[in-house]
Amino acid sequence: MVTPRPSGYWRTVGELGTLGLSFVMALVIGTAAGIWVDRTFDSNPWGTLIGFILGFAAAVLNVVRITRRAFDSNSN
Repeated sequence: MVTPRPSGYWRTVGELGTLGLSFVMALVIGTAAGIWVDRTFDSNPWGTLIGFILGFAAAVLNVVRITRRAFDSNSN
């Protein structure tokens, strides 16, 4: 017998399913911006390092926001 899913189950699954993509995209965008800065201003490797760090910070922030929103909507 199949048990019914709680209200908002698929919404939560969808929100949590975007975690990997949003994490990777933030890293890629930050690193690409850093590489562009390095090539434009000849600041190798500082632009790449700062871009990667900013991308990583944005990725972690995305994970926190998505999980908080998913679990807050799940508790209602």
